[in-house]
Amino acid sequence: MAVTTLDQKSAFAARLGRIQSGKQFEHEDLIGYQTQKRAAKAFGTKAKKPQRSFADKLMVLIAFLSGMTSVVIGRFAYFRLSQIDGLPPAFYDLGARGMVLFAFVLAMIMIVAFHLTSRARFQALLLGCVVMHFGEAAVAASAPQVWAEIFTADYAAEMAAQGQDFVVQPQG
Repeated sequence: MAVTTLDQKSAFAARLGRIQSGKQFEHEDLIGYQTQKRAAKAFGTKAKKPQRSFADKLMVLIAFLSGMTSVVIGRFAYFRLSQIDGLPPAFYDLGARGMVLFAFVLAMIMIVAFHLTSRARFQALLLGCVVMHFGEAAVAASAPQVWAEIFTADYAAEMAAQGQDFVVQPQG
């Protein structure tokens, strides 16, 4: 027992010498979990938030545009299909819900096709859907001739009348 005590005393003295010399963390050649944890706490080595790459930013833009496109195509698909005679009466009763259903299916297809499953991309897709759903009147008022080509002239005129307060006109 006396030999072990002397070894402990000499090990403790060596440890105190290292601490006083500025080498506060032991095991320089082999770092253990506790040593790493204490060093991280003392020196604040936290993981930095990863920066978005150009490709990630581009994919967020693609997700936003995909959301807008899915709403326009969904509205167009339901609009054209509702003009066909002979479909079940329940299809004609869907109204705006039919457009939402088509847009939802198209958005899900775009999520799979363009890998828009990350949080930022999915949020951008939803934001694009909402912007186009509520901003369709402004788009129709800004470009009534384009909207009349996509939809009927009556529908384009109705949407342009709803969005006449939101028309962006260049000043010059």
